[in-house]
Amino acid sequence: MPNRSLGPSGLLSLVVLFGVVLDQATKWAAFKYITDSHGSGKIAKLTFFLNLTLSRNEGGVFGVLQGGGVFFIILSVLAVFAIIWIYTKSAGADFLASIALGGVLAGALGNLIDRILYGYVRDFIDLHIGARHWPTFNLADVLICMGVGIMVLNILSPRTQRSHSPQG
Repeated sequence: MPNRSLGPSGLLSLVVLFGVVLDQATKWAAFKYITDSHGSGKIAKLTFFLNLTLSRNEGGVFGVLQGGGVFFIILSVLAVFAIIWIYTKSAGADFLASIALGGVLAGALGNLIDRILYGYVRDFIDLHIGARHWPTFNLADVLICMGVGIMVLNILSPRTQRSHSPQG
């Protein structure tokens, strides 16, 4: 019977596909249903610390360099190619590396799709404590942060070294 496991590249592809589809679906739903009759954003309060608030980010992370347009599209394309290059150069990428790089790639592609189609990134997740708000973000941003976090933890975690010396 043939082995039907995904393997690292299959897992990476699955994470990227699932991540991009989920990111785009959540952005579509937020921007379709959290608007008033004039199409302007309104706030949907979900909990004492979480709102859904529509935001159109024409800049980079946390809204820096607003109006960067083409610059951020080029930067995003370069990031996508860099991630793919890193993955192809990491021979024997393990389970965690596939998930981590898949998350970063899915997030980069999700935001790149927004930049190309709309000229901005659609953000809608608003975390806050009282009147102090974290910059509004989206699922693509979560995937990027989680992927980077997994990579850092994977790099910093101690590994057991197998001895390759002959036993005698």
